[in-house]
Amino acid sequence: MNKPRFRIEIILEQDGKVLMDDLTARLLEILERKGSLLSVVKDLGLPYSRAWELINKLESGLDIKIVNSRRGYKGGMSLTTEGRELLSTYRSIVSRYVWSPPDGTVCDTVYAGSDDCIVRDIINEMRSEGYCIDAYWVGSMGGLSMVINGLADIAGIHLIDPTSGEYNIPYMHSLGAWDNAVLMRGYMRLLGIVHRPYLSISDLTDILGLRMVNRNPGSGTRLATELLLNGIAKHIGYSMDEIRSVVKGYNDVVKTHVEVTEKVARGLLITA
Repeated sequence: MNKPRFRIEIILEQDGKVLMDDLTARLLEILERKGSLLSVVKDLGLPYSRAWELINKLESGLDIKIVNSRRGYKGGMSLTTEGRELLSTYRSIVSRYVWSPPDGTVCDTVYAGSDDCIVRDIINEMRSEGYCIDAYWVGSMGGLSMVINGLADIAGIHLIDPTSGEYNIPYMHSLGAWDNAVLMRGYMRLLGIVHRPYLSISDLTDILGLRMVNRNPGSGTRLATELLLNGIAKHIGYSMDEIRSVVKGYNDVVKTHVEVTEKVARGLLITA
């Protein structure tokens, strides 16, 4: 018997009546993707009449048309503009407030923080052994903030202090984290530059004038990049604003190392 788990669900209601829940949202998603109610009832295991009931309840409650359809058992169907907007809004709210897998399951352990291939491997291995672990690649600062606020159990962080050059401890002090978190030494990581094979790059000064992919603010890699670029700015007599304008793609931001590599592999020139 599987271990019981808590589950969170977002619902849309009016005057105490539920108009839309996760089941309705999944119905609309499949409908938009596959274009027929027959596919919906097969995928969700719903009676055909129940699927129509959910659609009619939503349309009558909101007094808008959610689907365009041809009646009949095999009739084609798609979402209206209003239906797509409603589904997008619902999923946006879910992603903002339900820190859990898409099915709303609340896991026993939540990891948040730096993206790291070793951490990914450890989490995947533990999941294969039956552990329920949520992982959110929100960057080092985001992960530390989530632990401090009780939203995560573990945060992988590598935050360099530009003044002292020390990692992590200055941020534990400045954020008042010691009452809510314990800092444990992990392992050393080597930060590098991923670039197209025809480029020759020996240090960060070589990226000036090239297009880069940047990491998100608050990530450890972004802090390290800012520190290095600041050194370049001082060396060549530029301000940081001037450096940011010279480095093309500085504001092209992604959250994980995997996304960085994918963008470079698709043809962008460089990333720090």
